[in-house]
Amino acid sequence: MATPAKLRIILGENNSQRLILPDGMPETVMELNQEIKRQCGVDGDFRLQFMDFEFGNEFTNLVSMSDIQDRSSIKVVFDSVTPAQPGGTLAPPYSAPATARPLDDSSSNSSGTSFDTDILSSPESTSSRSTAWPIVFPMPRFAYDTQLQLDRANAAFKDTGALLNPDTKLKSAILEGLAETIVQYKVYLSDREFDEVAEALVTNHPCLKEPGSVTGYGGWKTSLKYKLANYRTKLRQLGCPEVTVNALKHKPESKCSPAYGVKKPKKAEVNYCPNYPAGETAETLEELRVMLLSEVKKRNNEQKLAEMMDKTFALRRQEVVKEAPMIADFKTRWPALFHVRQVSAEFRRITTIHLESTFFSGLDVHSGNLMKAYAKKGGVQGRKIKAIMVPITQIENDTTEVRRECILKGLCVYLNEDPEKLVKEYLDVDEGAEMAIAETVFGIFVIRAEGAEADDDPSDVGIVLEGVQVMNDLGNVSFAVSMLLGLVYALNLSYPQELRYTFEVLQKIFLDLDGNKLSNKAQVLKTLLSR
Repeated sequence: MATPAKLRIILGENNSQRLILPDGMPETVMELNQEIKRQCGVDGDFRLQFMDFEFGNEFTNLVSMSDIQDRSSIKVVFDSVTPAQPGGTLAPPYSAPATARPLDDSSSNSSGTSFDTDILSSPESTSSRSTAWPIVFPMPRFAYDTQLQLDRANAAFKDTGALLNPDTKLKSAILEGLAETIVQYKVYLSDREFDEVAEALVTNHPCLKEPGSVTGYGGWKTSLKYKLANYRTKLRQLGCPEVTVNALKHKPESKCSPAYGVKKPKKAEVNYCPNYPAGETAETLEELRVMLLSEVKKRNNEQKLAEMMDKTFALRRQEVVKEAPMIADFKTRWPALFHVRQVSAEFRRITTIHLESTFFSGLDVHSGNLMKAYAKKGGVQGRKIKAIMVPITQIENDTTEVRRECILKGLCVYLNEDPEKLVKEYLDVDEGAEMAIAETVFGIFVIRAEGAEADDDPSDVGIVLEGVQVMNDLGNVSFAVSMLLGLVYALNLSYPQELRYTFEVLQKIFLDLDGNKLSNKAQVLKTLLSR
C-alpha cells in the first residue's frame, strides 16, 4: 500500500493550501496537475515549479516527479495570468459572459456561449474563504508537543500495533487543532462531514483508532461534535457573524430556542455570512454603498464598480442573511448587483466557482444522456416532453440556445414538475402580460413579438422575483436560468416548492454543489446520467 503524501500548493500571493495524496505521489507531473485541479479547484492552463534547494530554494519548473518528495512546496504558475485583483492577489484564469446573448454555433466556443474575463473576488479583500469543503480533509500539524506524542505513538503502532489511549489534555489539544482547521471551511458540519474529519484523523494517525468501534473513530466523531459546538460559542463571543446570527438575542422572544430558525448554508455556500474586511466597519461600508448608487449610473467604470462591490460583499451578505429584505427594497439599496457581471461575481464570492462556465458545461455534458432518458419516457410525461422537443427536430431551429432551453424545460417535466412555473411566455400585444408578470413570485418571463417565427429571438427575456423585474434583456432562456440560479444564491432564496427537484438537479448535478446528498428522485436521474 502506497504511503500517503502531502504537498503545499502555492496558488498566489498569500494564497496556498495543502494537497493530500492518500495514494502517495503521482507517477507523472500530468497526474499531479489533474489532482491539483480536482482538489484545489484550479482552472485554466498552468505549469508547476518546485523549490530547488540546489539553487538557493528558488522555484524551478517541475519536469519530473523525482524532483519532489513528501511535504514539498509546489508553485502554480498560470500561463495566461489575469490582472491583479483588489488586495493584490493574482487569480486563476476563468471565463464568464461578455454579453447577455450567447453566440450561435457558427461563432461560439465548444459550450456555445461567448465568455470573457469575469471579476474575481479576492479572499484577502473580503476576509472570505477561498475554498469549499475539501474532497479529502487536510489533517493539520498540531502543536509541537502534541505532534511529538502522536509521531512517537504512530511509530510504536507501526512496530508493535500498540494503540494510544490519549489523556484528557492530549485529546483536547487534538480536537482543538481539528476545530481550528474545520472553521477555515465552515462552522456547521453535516454528519457525513464529521465522519470525513474523524476518518481522516485515524487514517493519518492510526495509533488513535478506537478498539471495539465499528469504524474505529466513532468516539472521536462524537467528541468532535461537542468540541465544534464549544468552539462556535467562542466565535460567537468574538462576534463572528456566521454564528452570532443564531444567537438567542437575535431570535423572537416567543420562540427563544437555540434550535429555532438556525441560519446556516443550505446550498453549499462557502461564504455564507462573512466578516467585514480588515479595517472596515458597518459604517464605512455603508458610506461605500451610498457611493455605489452614483457609480452604477456612470459608464465605462466596470473595474471600479467591481472593486466597490467586492469590498462591500460582507455588508451586503450580512444584510441578506440577517434581515431577509424584500426584493424591491434590496434592489433599491443595491442596484449594481442586478447586472449580469455582478450576479456572476457575487455567485463566485459565495461559492468560489464560476457560474456560467460551470453551469453550461454541466448542462452540455449531460444533454446527450438526458435526451436518451427523455426518449424512453412514456405516458403523459412522454408526450409533454416530445412536444417540448419539437423545435430541436427542426434543423433550422436547432441552435445551441434552443437545444438548451428545450432540455431544461424537458427536465422539469421529467421530474414531474411544470416548466410553466419556471418559464412563462407572453406576446407583446398581450394586455394582461404586465399584470401577470407583476403577480409572479419567482420565475423567468419571455416576451415574443406577435407573428414572429419560431426561430426568431424573443423581444425580451428577464427574471421576476416577488413581482419585481430584477433583470431584463438576457437573450435566451438557458442564460436566464443561470442568472436565476445566481440570484437565488446572491439573495439567499429558497427554491420554490413546485420546482424543488429541478433546482436540486441544477445545483447538485450540473453545478456539482453538495452533489453527495441527493433526494431519491435526483439520485435516480444521476445514476442514469452516469451510465
